[in-house]
Amino acid sequence: MNWRSRWAFWAMAALVLALVSVPSIELLSNLIEYRRFLSGWEPTPLKNTSTSFTPHESGRLLDEPALKPVEFLLKAPKAKSVELVGDFNAWRPGLLKMSRDGEGAWHAVVPMPAGRHRYLFLVDGEPRVDETKETENGPQGRRVMLRTAK
Repeated sequence: MNWRSRWAFWAMAALVLALVSVPSIELLSNLIEYRRFLSGWEPTPLKNTSTSFTPHESGRLLDEPALKPVEFLLKAPKAKSVELVGDFNAWRPGLLKMSRDGEGAWHAVVPMPAGRHRYLFLVDGEPRVDETKETENGPQGRRVMLRTAK
């Protein structure tokens, strides 16, 4: 074996050793840091808490609003997604996704306090008003639907 092939052999051996040892060194340093974390970690003590409320005769709280389940329905067979936004969820999309049945109707049941509520459907991200429902002007001057929870 001549000196060039020996040099190539030892260079290749050193390269393989370096490639194998780098992940091992990283693993060992991470394990040492984790052990240091565990040895110095102590849970914080819980603070004393108290709850004050005035029970009603029926057992419900006086200031607790009675929530009624209200069903929302929209027929949109070609829609990929439908969401419900309104004054009951601060008009924020992504909070109330509706579920689809086999016939292309979208359903959601939302517990709401009694009163009038304004809402919109977001069909594939675009606002849609059902013209068969009662409507009025809502936020940003757009038409919204009204629903009364009793």
